[in-house]
Amino acid sequence: MKRPLFTRLAAALLVVLFLCSQVISQNWFAALRLDTTQDQDYTLSANTRAVLGDIQQPLELRLYLSRDALTEDPVMRSFSKRVADLLSVYASQARGQIKLTLIDPKPFSAAEDEALKAGLTPIPGPNPDDAAAFLGLVVKSPYGRDVVLPLLDPREAASLEFHLTRAVVKLQEAKPTRVAMLTSLPWLVTSDPQSGGLRPVAEVAQLLTQETDFSLLSPDFQAVPSGIDVLILAQPEALTDAQQFVLDQYVLSGGKLLIFLDPASTVSRDGGGGLEQGSQALGRLTQAWGVSVQGDVIADRTFALPVQTGLAGRNAIAPQPLIFRVPASGLNQDQAITSGLSQGVHVATPGEVVPLGQTSTRFTPLLTSSTDTMRLEAQRALSGISPQDVELSWQSSGQRQILAAEVQGTWTTAFPAGNPRDQNASTLKTSTRPGQILIFGDVDLLADSLYIDDTGAVADNARLLLNSVDYLAGKTQLLSLRSKTPRPRNLVEVERLRQAAQARILEEEQALENRLALAEARLKEIETSEALEGVIASDVTDKERAQVRQDVQEARTRLRAVQEGVREGVAGIKTRLMLIPGIVIPALILLAGLVVQMLRRRQAKKVAA
Repeated sequence: MKRPLFTRLAAALLVVLFLCSQVISQNWFAALRLDTTQDQDYTLSANTRAVLGDIQQPLELRLYLSRDALTEDPVMRSFSKRVADLLSVYASQARGQIKLTLIDPKPFSAAEDEALKAGLTPIPGPNPDDAAAFLGLVVKSPYGRDVVLPLLDPREAASLEFHLTRAVVKLQEAKPTRVAMLTSLPWLVTSDPQSGGLRPVAEVAQLLTQETDFSLLSPDFQAVPSGIDVLILAQPEALTDAQQFVLDQYVLSGGKLLIFLDPASTVSRDGGGGLEQGSQALGRLTQAWGVSVQGDVIADRTFALPVQTGLAGRNAIAPQPLIFRVPASGLNQDQAITSGLSQGVHVATPGEVVPLGQTSTRFTPLLTSSTDTMRLEAQRALSGISPQDVELSWQSSGQRQILAAEVQGTWTTAFPAGNPRDQNASTLKTSTRPGQILIFGDVDLLADSLYIDDTGAVADNARLLLNSVDYLAGKTQLLSLRSKTPRPRNLVEVERLRQAAQARILEEEQALENRLALAEARLKEIETSEALEGVIASDVTDKERAQVRQDVQEARTRLRAVQEGVREGVAGIKTRLMLIPGIVIPALILLAGLVVQMLRRRQAKKVAA
């Protein structure tokens, strides 16, 4: 066969094989998917698959995606593709109960009018004259109920599956979870004087208003509204006997409680307002429920978070044991509320939660400290004590402390004599059915300042609250989804060096302060002696003063050298980390290629010879 003819036939055969492979892949292998992403972004969790398999009515997912407008932004382009791909996975696993419709709302089109009418949020273009873009979702049911996600934000990519599944679940719910809160904290949630409704202030309160039917209980409440699924007590003012009785009867009748009692609220102290010390606000109730929050504060040196502090007259960063992060090792991995919180939980000046030994209840720890802990009086913790002062007085207990727990079981009334306001009224003496109480020894964990920075949430405090509410309400489908976030990939060696250096700085500062104290005492002793004896300073005392000043200057110089060493060490590690993938690895690949080429040439020479 002639070579040109063979070439043409081979090319034609390749084209036919390519077309056949496309037809086969789209018809036979369309449902086969391989998720190679590190965080399994396209693999649905078991809970999501269970939700999709239990859909009782057909749903339509309308994704409004402005393809042309989002193409110029690489972040939005990549994220919008991920959204569309993930929704196609939802449709493929819903047993035909989900129809996915992709809509491109071009400017001045009927689709754009439809997107605006549905309540989607337009994304402005980079230039004033650019048309707005859309990336939002409308979930429609055949009975006229809709759930709208106005804007799918790439900054919330880690929670994408949760938001999508939550939208599907909402259309399956008969009613939303009803949540009421009693609190003294205006930085958490407060009443709006103009509208008379509530005004959520903290992020967690805003999330509660979005996720649940949320209301605020008046400080002078006389009853718990009927139909409340979960009652939250967040650092309430001290309750009267009548109010304690109302809560006593609520729990005995099967009501679910989520309690935050803090022996020392740093957010309230720092101007947030509200009760600073609230561990005893519930009076006799905690004794009846078999659990208590201690009045002392727990400090944790192992889990301490870095804070800004004064160090030898300079601003510096040092670990503060009174403000610490409870990592995965301190979270109960057997409990649905805490098992998936990969970013940990930040707490500040918390109290220990202790069981009181009641046999009718089961006590399950949720948050636990490390073993390197120490107790401080609440007033001292609220005095603004520095990390250095905490370190100087450190005496480790060597024991783990429980910072949050679940209490389950049955209870006996805290008011055996009956209703304090009407002792002839009929009251419950024991639980009508087993109950649940979640109790935390910290309320500051609900504050934005403790876990949110300019980049967003750096800990799972908000997820912990929402998980607790869903758990108490019996809606456990979304617990693992809410906690499905990529695990932070920290520069471990950099953090290790930084922490070791901070410890060295504290040691140097302690030595400096000791030398300063000794020097000042010696100078005072010399001046007192001279004043009593009425003598003029001698050359000896002048030399001693000069020596003391020189010692102080040398100590300060050493401290600056330690701080400079920290910066140089961290910068050196970061430089090496950039050199390895940028220069070393390509150089090794090039070297390997040269070696292979040399070996081939040698082999060729041998064959030729």
